Amino acid sequence: MELSEQFRQLSQCLAGVFQNREQALADPVWFVHFKLWSYPIPLFAEDSATFFLEQVSATYAQPPYRQRILRVQATADALTAEYYALKERLAWQGATQSPERLKTLTPEHLQPLSGSRLPITVYAEGSTTRFEARQQANELCQFDVNGEVKLVKLAFDAIAPAPSSTASAAFWMYDKGIDPATGKATWGAKNGPFNLVKIQDFSATLS
Repeated sequence: MELSEQFRQLSQCLAGVFQNREQALADPVWFVHFKLWSYPIPLFAEDSATFFLEQVSATYAQPPYRQRILRVQATADALTAEYYALKERLAWQGATQSPERLKTLTPEHLQPLSGSRLPITVYAEGSTTRFEARQQANELCQFDVNGEVKLVKLAFDAIAPAPSSTASAAFWMYDKGIDPATGKATWGAKNGPFNLVKIQDFSATLS
């Protein structure tokens, strides 16, 4: 598959709403039930597919959380994914429910993150294509919150079904917060990835 086709397939796979209902029902001790919104936005449209991501509990009435930007690029002969933080995260809380707001996002609203650029490896698996995004060995995403260093291990698999398939796209999220002192995971996918299945498709809104 040509790189341009891989880029198109990955972009379409990522655009949508995902949830892990079956996983949470099967193992509620380790996996909370939540939805992940991944809404296409026009930032970096000249060379990228970019998404506004946020999560919301599917069980409790709580505000959305973990707002961030995911930028996917096809550069030279490779695919990469890069995360950005929002300088004023709370100002954009719930923006996936008001997509018109997302059109006003500019690069000035974003905070680059050290260690957040992930190479993507592509595998054909039967009737699906798996896009594995992983940090380099021993690399962690690092940022500062009120003078305190935060570390995150980032990784995801995007699983795209063939066009003729009736299966849903999936997003497996491995993100984990890492304690700088101990190196141990403190939150996130401590017992394996969150297996999220697409329940709503936004690919028609891609630029």
